[in-house]
Amino acid sequence: MNPGTAFAVLTWVAILVLFLGLAAVLREVRLLRATVARDPGGFSAAQPDLVLGPRFAGRVVLAADSGCPLCVAVARRLTDAVLLTHESPDVWDTRLDVVRDREAWRVVSHLAPPVLMLVDAAGRVARVVLPVREEQVDDVLDEWGVRGDRVRLDP
Repeated sequence: MNPGTAFAVLTWVAILVLFLGLAAVLREVRLLRATVARDPGGFSAAQPDLVLGPRFAGRVVLAADSGCPLCVAVARRLTDAVLLTHESPDVWDTRLDVVRDREAWRVVSHLAPPVLMLVDAAGRVARVVLPVREEQVDDVLDEWGVRGDRVRLDP
């Protein structure tokens, strides 16, 4: 076989391998989209292992930053939650209880705000959601069985 033919054969084999690799990646993307479409609420692999402490026990807690427009919109949508922040409470113009607690903020600081949490009677986060739309807050509160942001803790 002459070098030109060998080069052409190797080129076509390489193109075929790349095509098969692309097909495998596109298949995985299609499967991932199908999984997300079946579960519009998102993924929940395990219970959150976050403890905010007794100060937040039995409450709905919103961890937020005033520089985040969605955080401000979510805070306005809530009526009787605790707003956990790393900033001075004076920054917030809200009717919520604003708490500046560095230790509690450190527990959730790795999550992108806003972080909406349902805290049980022991101060452990029972449910956590990172809303992506302001309207999602109402759906989350309904799902949690919370209206008026008062927590109904079932034993």
